[in-house]
Amino acid sequence: MDRQVRIIERIRRGSVAKKAGLMKGDEILTLQGYPFVDEMDLAFYEQEEALSFTVLRDGKKLSFAIEKEEWEPLGIEMRQSDYIIPCKNNCLFCFVRQLPKGMRETLYVKDDDYRMSFAMGSYVTLSNITDEEIERIKRLGLSPLYISVHCYTKELKRKICKNPRSAELFSILEELAAAHITMHTQIVMMEGINDGEELKLTIRELAKLYPYVKTVAVVPVGLTKHREGLPALKPIGKENAEQSIKWVEAFNADMIEKHQEPFAFCSDEMYLIAGKEVPPYSSYGAFEQVENGVGLVADFFHEADLELASGVEPKGEYSAITGMSFAPLLRKYAKRLEELYDVKVDVCPVRNDFFGESVTVSGLVTGGDIIKQYKGKLRKDVIIPRTMLREFSGVFLDEVTICQLEEALGVCVHVADGGAGFIDILGGEK
Repeated sequence: MDRQVRIIERIRRGSVAKKAGLMKGDEILTLQGYPFVDEMDLAFYEQEEALSFTVLRDGKKLSFAIEKEEWEPLGIEMRQSDYIIPCKNNCLFCFVRQLPKGMRETLYVKDDDYRMSFAMGSYVTLSNITDEEIERIKRLGLSPLYISVHCYTKELKRKICKNPRSAELFSILEELAAAHITMHTQIVMMEGINDGEELKLTIRELAKLYPYVKTVAVVPVGLTKHREGLPALKPIGKENAEQSIKWVEAFNADMIEKHQEPFAFCSDEMYLIAGKEVPPYSSYGAFEQVENGVGLVADFFHEADLELASGVEPKGEYSAITGMSFAPLLRKYAKRLEELYDVKVDVCPVRNDFFGESVTVSGLVTGGDIIKQYKGKLRKDVIIPRTMLREFSGVFLDEVTICQLEEALGVCVHVADGGAGFIDILGGEK
C-alpha cells in the first residue's frame, strides 16, 4: 500500500485537529487503534466524539486524543495518490489483454481494488484480497461491493482466472454476507465454459446468500480481434443466449415471488444476441446493475419518454451515432419521433473496425471509425452518447477528441446523457 495516502496534506485553520496538535506532514499510523490505510478510515470515524491517533513525525511516534462534537469535522485533508490494487489474475476473457498496442497507458492497468468497487462500482474478483482487507471491509461497512463471480465450481474457477486463490471466492462471499455487506455480482458467460448447468449452479448458490448478495447479472463475453496468443474463445451464440435468458427469467420470477424484488438479470446485449425484445422498465427494480449493461435500453427510452411528456418538442435535422447493436432500436424510436414531431433523425451505426466487428456496443465506438465510415455523410448536427467518451472528458478511446471529430467531419457534435439528454438535444437545448 502507498504510504503517501497516510500523510496529512493540510490541517484546516481553527479545526479540532489543529487544536489537538496534528500537523501537515504527519503520517497517520493508527486511528482508533486500527492500522490507518487511507481517507476511507477518516470518513468512517469522523463522526465519533472521541478519536485516538498515532502518527509518525520526524521519525518519532506520537499519540493524540481528540474530543469533539459528533457533527464537528476533524479538518484533516490527506495526500492524494493514484495507487490502485493491481489484479493478479490472468482471466481467459480479460478485456485489457485484448486491447491493441499504442493506446493510453491507463487503459492497460488491471485493477482489483475493493476500494474502487465501493467508491465507483467497479467489479473486483476478490482473488487477491488479504484477511486484513476483508476485516477492514466488514469493520468500515464498505457496502455495496461489486464482485465478478463467473462460476461456482472451484476447478473451473481456477481455469478461468488462472489464480489458485480465486477458487475460494464463495467462502469470502459467505463471510461478507455474515457481516451484512451488500453485494452485486456478475457472471461473464463464455460459450461452452461456464454456461448451461454451471451457470444455473452458480446463480443458485449466489441466491443462497440473498439478501446480501442482492443481484446477479449474466453478461456475454466481449471478444475483440486483438487476441493473438490468447485462449480460443467463441462468442455467445443465439441459441445459447435464448436458453440462458429463458432459464434466468424463470429463476428470477421465483425470486420475485419469494422476495418481492428481482434478483437475476441478463444484460441487454444478451437479449440483442438472442434477437429478443429487452424487458420493460418495470423489470429492473432499482437498476442496480445498469452500469453493467443491464436495463440500459429500457432506461434510455423511459427517460426519453419522460422528457417528451414534460413538454420538450423535437425539431430540426440530426445524425445520431451509435453502436451496431443499439441502432435498430434507436431507428425504430426515431421513426416514431418523426411521425409525431417536425424532426428528422438519421441513425448511423458504426462498425467497430478498431476492436473488431464482434464488438457492437456504443461505449466502445472510436472517433477514428466514425470519421472513416461517415465523412461527408452526416447532417450538420450530430449526436453521440456520453458513453463513447472517456469519463469527464471529450476524448474517445482511440484518443480522437470531439474537436478533431468536428473538424474532420465538418459537423457540430452534441453529447447526449442518456435518453433525456437525447431528447433535450432534439428539442434545441444544445
